[in-house]
Amino acid sequence: MTQKFQPPKGTRDFMPEDMARREYIFNTIKAVFEKFGFRPLETPAFESWELLGAKGGGGEAIRDEVYVFRDKGGREMGLRFDLTVPTARVVASNPQLAWPFKRYQIGRVWRYDNPQAGRWREFWQADADVFGSGSMAAEAECIAAFAACLKELGFSDFEVRLNNRKVLSGMTEVSGISAAKSPAVFRALDKLEKQGEAVVRKELKEAGVTAKQADKLMTMIKLNGRPKEVLEKATKLLGGNAAARQGLKELEEICELSKSYGTAESIVINLGMVRGLDYYTGPIYEIVAKSKSSVGSIAGGGRYDRLVELYGGKPTPATGGSLGIERIYEIMLAEGMLKDIPPTKTRVFVAAAGESDPRLAKAVLETAQKLRKEGIPAETDLMGRKLKQNLDYANRLGITYVIVIGGKELASGRLTLKDMRSGEQKSMGIPQVMKAVSLQ
Repeated sequence: MTQKFQPPKGTRDFMPEDMARREYIFNTIKAVFEKFGFRPLETPAFESWELLGAKGGGGEAIRDEVYVFRDKGGREMGLRFDLTVPTARVVASNPQLAWPFKRYQIGRVWRYDNPQAGRWREFWQADADVFGSGSMAAEAECIAAFAACLKELGFSDFEVRLNNRKVLSGMTEVSGISAAKSPAVFRALDKLEKQGEAVVRKELKEAGVTAKQADKLMTMIKLNGRPKEVLEKATKLLGGNAAARQGLKELEEICELSKSYGTAESIVINLGMVRGLDYYTGPIYEIVAKSKSSVGSIAGGGRYDRLVELYGGKPTPATGGSLGIERIYEIMLAEGMLKDIPPTKTRVFVAAAGESDPRLAKAVLETAQKLRKEGIPAETDLMGRKLKQNLDYANRLGITYVIVIGGKELASGRLTLKDMRSGEQKSMGIPQVMKAVSLQ
């Protein structure tokens, strides 16, 4: 029996219909990013493990989540787990870049996760980042760009959850927890929403946090809501701590700047949000679709001012984030937001009518080429099928028009144009056909 092969666990094949919908999402996001002045960048699918696992970047703790391998030269490599770390390497290696360096990248990344709804081992992200600006204006612009992408895709009700690593550090200090324990504390807090308070308290205890310290910390991280109210409460609790005070000021600036972008009403402050990666140094955020909050965030990011320097560059402030394509796609599919995306780009199928005739075949190919030269995607029969079968094929793929050429058309110099949506059929001259099927 012939062996059947399947894609590796956590990966998928995407059929043309799937990719047509995904390309619509990619192109929509790309157009919005470019409106904000972000420029495209591409990086390799794999990097040295030394880069990916650098302390302060991904860190050794992510080894179990990364596809790590040795190449034929014995060098340890890993598939990229995000698009930010490779970009920081690019910036570190290119000090001649004009500042700010605003880049976007849409590509696949890989993580050795347990596959589940909205989570795969191979998946797409769409990143936008700003390098060289320490101003909170960069954060406000990135958040606005992500919000604009979601609105353009049809999302109308989403929430931007905002926090700051400096505030989190301040809360641990105020709770009496040493800075050395902060990484373990942050990793524990990051599990609050998904695994609950009991799991977080257990991990805090394992990290050496006392019950009294945990109580105080848990009280503070539960502060969330409209920015003005939360920031006022947080200032009363944390105003005496320098790191927290600076972090709260930054959050206030972002909220104020967001008013001009029209995104302020979507922002809530959530002091319990951590985001797991070690490289964040300042403001962090996640965007959640309110109607589908159970699937988790559909976008997220933050500030990482030390990452470029970590990879050998000069000190460079940086901030940015990414849109989670998989979750966005699944929500849009479930909500019927992708039902009008055609499964093919082909607009016209050119078919011969009647028996095999070299003159018909020549006319069909020449007509298809005329369409293509005008920028109109066109197909012809490659299977030697009869007209009815070709009409069925065009209908199945959602091709809008079929041009029929038979002996009558050859004799008259006119073409028969069939609109597959209405079933209407007309005889036209070639210029009229070109105008009728034009994409304009």
